[in-house]
Amino acid sequence: MAEKKAGEEKRRLKVDIAQIIMKIEALTKRIVQTRALGEYLSVFRGAGMEFEGYKPYTPDIDASKIDWKASLKSKQMLVKVYREIRELEVYFLLDVSSSMIFGSQDKLKNEVAAEFLLAMTYTILSAGDSVGLIAFSDKIKNYTRAGKGIRQFYKLARVVIDPEIYGGSYNLVEAEEFALNYITKRHGVLVIVSDFYGAKGAVWQKKLKLLGGKFDTICIMVRDPRDVSMPSDVGEVLVEDPYTGERQLIHAALIKQKYDAIAKRQDRELMETFKDCNAGAMVLNTEQPLYNTLVTFFQMRRRKAR
Repeated sequence: MAEKKAGEEKRRLKVDIAQIIMKIEALTKRIVQTRALGEYLSVFRGAGMEFEGYKPYTPDIDASKIDWKASLKSKQMLVKVYREIRELEVYFLLDVSSSMIFGSQDKLKNEVAAEFLLAMTYTILSAGDSVGLIAFSDKIKNYTRAGKGIRQFYKLARVVIDPEIYGGSYNLVEAEEFALNYITKRHGVLVIVSDFYGAKGAVWQKKLKLLGGKFDTICIMVRDPRDVSMPSDVGEVLVEDPYTGERQLIHAALIKQKYDAIAKRQDRELMETFKDCNAGAMVLNTEQPLYNTLVTFFQMRRRKAR
């Protein structure tokens, strides 16, 4: 549903870039300093383990970890010590199509998605890992290779809060194919942020299964309250197809029950598809505070890591 033209919605995103970055940075710094960084490190595994040395065996250590060869040479019980080699490469596959330029709350879906992406980016970079971005609609709008450090944060921030990047139709299959071909490091993390409303047919599911086999894949399903439930007390509503621009006047109360049932079924089917494709999944609600969203995300990851 959208009563405003896409051009009008785009103008709403034309705000001071520096202020947005400062606001997000201040918020994510607070999150990192409290619990999010620790949560991130514990639920995302690194690239492997590297031998660092030996330490004396103590009764609280599993006896099977004793290195008998080294122990005989040193004449004391020793165990090997390893350190984690993180070097994770995380890519965000961000939907910037027209259906994301919608919102019945204080923020549009694309604004909430951008905020989540930047908060996660700051957390990942603070852990010393790399972050990259692929933004897509019916074509690839931006591709930023994974990088480290605060400059990478600002580079991605400039992309995702640029109103000119938003709009257009939807081609998830092309975006998935792009990710499969151009992300060269295997066993990285791929986070797909989209409302998935343009995902039709079986091809995108096959591609997602390939992605789930190559990367640690997570699907973030962006939802506004009006995506899942039609208001019953507003009378007639003008709805618009975000991709074709076709408009229709409807009476909300008359179709609410059917609309809500279809919306719930679609979301349930999407969640089942994500699971079948070995992809983690979470709903990103536009009415939920950012901090709560991050906590929910890490809880979801912790359940998968068990």
